[in-house]
Amino acid sequence: MNTKNITIDHKDIDSCNIDFKMSDKAIKLPERLSRTTIYESDYVSLYTDRVKLPSGQIIEKYHQIHYSREGVSIVIFNDKDEILMIREMRYSAGRLEWEIPAGGVEKGEAIEDAARREVMEETGCTVKDLKFLCSQTPSNGMTDQVMHVFGARVESEGTIKDVDEVADKVWMPVSEVKELLKNNETKDGIAILAILFALEFYER
Repeated sequence: MNTKNITIDHKDIDSCNIDFKMSDKAIKLPERLSRTTIYESDYVSLYTDRVKLPSGQIIEKYHQIHYSREGVSIVIFNDKDEILMIREMRYSAGRLEWEIPAGGVEKGEAIEDAARREVMEETGCTVKDLKFLCSQTPSNGMTDQVMHVFGARVESEGTIKDVDEVADKVWMPVSEVKELLKNNETKDGIAILAILFALEFYER
């Protein structure tokens, strides 16, 4: 194979540098022109918005779902570096799903308190070393729902309180949890993101 030495002048590289960063202020966002309420409750509301896109195109019926409460999800570890997985009975999906404790924040409740409460209700456990990891919008194309992700360590164990929603709980080695995710054995996006984030950023 013939080879050829190529000399590159760093000045040439510097002169070709392009700043691809664009200020958020320079980006024109879609604009809501009007809103019609289709359904409204203390928990969820459904709206039809009339929206003007940056191109000028008008969307006459842009459906939006609003949840009045934010949510929390918690990845819990024990001293064996296992993760507490729960078997959720999901009516909408029509199946059992591998998940982690998660739920809504009550009015006036701090998200940390909501996290501890949800863990108690769904697993009977108390936790320590509770740490906020991130916030996510699971489906921001159609809803403004926000979920706050926490990592924690188990402090004490008890029995499941919410027997109408949680069928079982299992301490699963991290290696098995990774295999579960790799094999798509859970389709719960909230759990998938939270677990991956906790494995990377929660010090345990």
